[in-house]
Amino acid sequence: MLVSSHAEINVSAAREENKVLQAKVKELQGRVHELSVENQALLCEVEEYRREKLASASGDGIGNGNGSQSAPASLHEGPLPDDEFVVSGNGTYTDEAAVTLRGLHASSNLLSCALNKDCTVLATGGADSSVAVCQWGGALAPTDDAAARVVDGAARVRCDAPVICVGCGQVGGGGASMVAAGCMDGSVKLVEYGAGVSDATSGMGARLLKTLGDDSEATTGIKHAKYVKVVAWSASASLLASASADGSIQLSRVGQPDEDGTVKIEKVQTMHLPGSVEAMCFLDDGDTLCTYARDTAYLSYFDLKNLDSEGATQTKVTVNESCVKGFEEHVSFAIMCLVPSPNGKYVAAATDASRNIIFEKGSPRQVRNLYGHKNDGFSVPKIAWSSNGQYIYGNTQDDCSICVWDIASGDIVKKLDDKMGGHTGQVREIFSSPTSDTVATASFDKTAKIWLPKMG
Repeated sequence: MLVSSHAEINVSAAREENKVLQAKVKELQGRVHELSVENQALLCEVEEYRREKLASASGDGIGNGNGSQSAPASLHEGPLPDDEFVVSGNGTYTDEAAVTLRGLHASSNLLSCALNKDCTVLATGGADSSVAVCQWGGALAPTDDAAARVVDGAARVRCDAPVICVGCGQVGGGGASMVAAGCMDGSVKLVEYGAGVSDATSGMGARLLKTLGDDSEATTGIKHAKYVKVVAWSASASLLASASADGSIQLSRVGQPDEDGTVKIEKVQTMHLPGSVEAMCFLDDGDTLCTYARDTAYLSYFDLKNLDSEGATQTKVTVNESCVKGFEEHVSFAIMCLVPSPNGKYVAAATDASRNIIFEKGSPRQVRNLYGHKNDGFSVPKIAWSSNGQYIYGNTQDDCSICVWDIASGDIVKKLDDKMGGHTGQVREIFSSPTSDTVATASFDKTAKIWLPKMG
């Protein structure tokens, strides 16, 4: 009986101690939030200080009406280019969750998604170390089980590690359809898909390709020392770029796969940047590669026109539009996603400082700064363009919605949230087609969604 009493006393004491600890945790969480807000305010003050210094140095202080200062003329060759984003958008942007696909990666989280060139095929990568490929259009059929049928009919390929990023390409423009999958173990896997591929007699099939090196000997394929952050195909889809947290960018030329599922990989060039390569995209029909490495204050533009004969040549362009003396290397953000505009004149950058920036291609000029959302160093900021180039889509850490910005005004004109059929978990990836109003998203709610403009 005495033992029982002592046990009850210990349990009661443990409960009381647990309550005290929970209260302390809640107090500390509140303080962390306060410090986060204070930090963002300080960063904004630093940015404003830099702009004020620039204004006093240049003597004009003319702004663009959106809280950002015009760059000094010395940063540009010739007159400043015309600003295309003067008139508000025409109201045409993607705002309806037309298709929801649940279970593409069973009970695992989706980490990435991409559409092929004609937007008929969706590829996703998951924490279950697999790539799933499906023809999502079947989910638009007027039956209750249409989406489930698409998920059941998806082709799946197993990789060796969680798939962080995916990219769709068609080798040689009209050859094999492939998905490049960047994995947590630093490898890049190539998956061929299509009707009749692998064991599929009809519908979508897929197979993991074996790789051969330049000397026709078996290789481990494309491999980085750390996890792969982003993969990108050139316009011709024969040149594949992969970037890693180890600071390397590898350019590889991909051949046509043989009947037995073997493909030749030619390693063209490897570049090494001073930090983790967080973002990358092709420009100029594949003649230019734009990249950003963490803890640097510039974008690297690699000229690939003479890649085979002279290699890639690098040009650094500062991301600090207002280059006040003493602040050249200071940057208050990291760029986590880079996407070219549909017309190829601009590059949209999602940062980890609750700020999305639209740069003029090849220039430090910041055409617009977009605010109103939240993304910090613990989030995965993503960004995408509407096909008419008038709107920007981006995720936010505040909730599970997708923000839609009118670029001209800099305002968020709509939030695509769960009330509109949107995600109920944080949005991990946003992919938009440059030629159609089709947007694909992947979320931690374990679903992929296809967004289309509302009809009528």
